[in-house]
This record gives sequence, C-alpha cells and structure tokens, in this order.
Amino acid sequence: MTIRFKGHFQDMRKITALMLVSITVTVGVGVLTPKVTNAQLFYPPASDRHSLMVIGQGVVKVPADTADIELVFSSESSNGESETQPSSLPQTRRISSPSSPSLLEQQDRATSPTLFLNYKTVAESSPSKKSLTKATLQPVVNSLIAKGISADKIQVQINPNSSENNAKILVRLEKPTRDRVQEIVATANKATSQIDNLSVKTVGVEYAVNDCQALQSSVYQSAMKDAQSRAQALATAMSVKLDVPSVAEPFYTLFYPSCSSKTGVPLPSFASFLLSPTYNPDAPAEVEMKKDIFVTYTTK
Repeated sequence: MTIRFKGHFQDMRKITALMLVSITVTVGVGVLTPKVTNAQLFYPPASDRHSLMVIGQGVVKVPADTADIELVFSSESSNGESETQPSSLPQTRRISSPSSPSLLEQQDRATSPTLFLNYKTVAESSPSKKSLTKATLQPVVNSLIAKGISADKIQVQINPNSSENNAKILVRLEKPTRDRVQEIVATANKATSQIDNLSVKTVGVEYAVNDCQALQSSVYQSAMKDAQSRAQALATAMSVKLDVPSVAEPFYTLFYPSCSSKTGVPLPSFASFLLSPTYNPDAPAEVEMKKDIFVTYTTK
C-alpha cells in the first residue's frame, strides 16, 4: 500500500510539472507577441533585404487669407460682493445656544424682545448685473465700422443663458496683417473703456487660408524632401544605395487641425491643439502647417 501511494504521488508530481511548463510557455508567448507587434510599428519589418526607416518633417508657412477676431465682453457690477453689516450691539457679549439661553439674554428678551434680533448680521444683497444687449455693444460696433470694417463682416452674439453674462463680437478681416489686427483690437478696447461696467474679457484671433489642398500638398512635398535628405545621409554612412521607398503617415496626424492657425501659433501642434492660446499681438498674420511621414527604404 505504501509503494502504490509513493508511485501515485510521483505521477502527480510529473503531471503538475508538465502543467506548469505548459502554462509558462503559453504566458511567455503571450507576453512576447505584443512586444514584437509594437516593435514593428516603429522599426522596419523583418526581411531578407536590408532596409532603413526615417521620419520626414515638413513645414510650410503662408500668409493668411482671412482672420477671424473674437472679442468676448463681460458686464461687471458697480458694487462688489455682498457685504454684511456688523451688529449694533457690542460684540463682546457671549451668545448662548437657543436651547440654554444665559440669564442676561433671558432678561433682554423679557424687557425688549426686539433687541435679540440685533445679534444677527444684516446682509445687503448686491444688485443684479445688467444683462448685455446688442444696444450695449453698439458703440463698439460703430467704432469698428469707423475703422473701415464693413458692417456685414461684424457679428454680435448675445448669450442670455450664460451665468457669466458675456457677449461676443466677431470680426472677419480679408488679407489681414499684424498691424491691422492690432488696430482692430486696440479700437475695441478703447471703445469698451468708455462704457460703464463693460470690459473685454478675452481676445482670440484665428488665421486661415482659402486653398487648403494646395497648402497640404506643399507640406507633404516638404516632408518627403526632408525624409530623402535624412535617408541619403544614412545610406552614405552605410555605403549602400537606396531603392524605391514606401511611405506611411503616423496615426497622431488625425488629431491635427487642418488649415488654420490661432493667433499665429504654429500648427499642427499637439500642445496648441489641447490648449487655447491667448492673443499674441506680435504673432505674424500667417498659417503654419506641419506634417510628419514615415518613409522606409530598402537598400542595395
């Protein structure tokens, strides 16, 4: 009986060892497979022929055809936050809880019940803000028209549902220049300063081009030229010749804005896409586009 038990125990140990080896091999293959797949996203695929891959970076700047100026206004109350008036009674008197008033408070209530109310502070509610209307912003619109902006290029947007009580004036400029944009913004600021309780909250400028396809074509050519220059330098160092290349675009270009540039900030840029840049008066009135491409060359 003892020998049979030992044999059975040894068989179980063998089976357990085989199961552990099988699990280890399966897990190892599962772990290694994603690494190989991910590696081939950034390196040339395995092949009998030697190859090299480079990243071409294209940059093109062109003058803007249009500029959309966004002026956001907010109404401010003449009074500040609500204020509380101090009690007319001395503040050194201790106030007990209503459930157990002090003897002094009991005497006050008996002699003059209204005196107890003076322990509470009286708050003055600040007057509500005056809602912005198109009539409020009309002096600003008139000042822009006086500077040569056509009335049909000016839009006034009122947001009655906004808790911040703000409004917008949108101005479209054709063939903008940096000096012209600065002039429009300065004119709006000056007109706003002459209106009570009104201020310019933010200013944004977005430049754009009319022919987006031509701009994209130019930036692709710039990226390919850069890739060829990089690849040729590597081929010379390797003492090989380049064959016909294959080209691919990185996935992150899907998140790039197309043919516009906010306040002259270079586009596309992942940081500028996530953040809203403020108006920069020194930025040129131009659109800048960037493109990255992956180019793989086989060598011979």
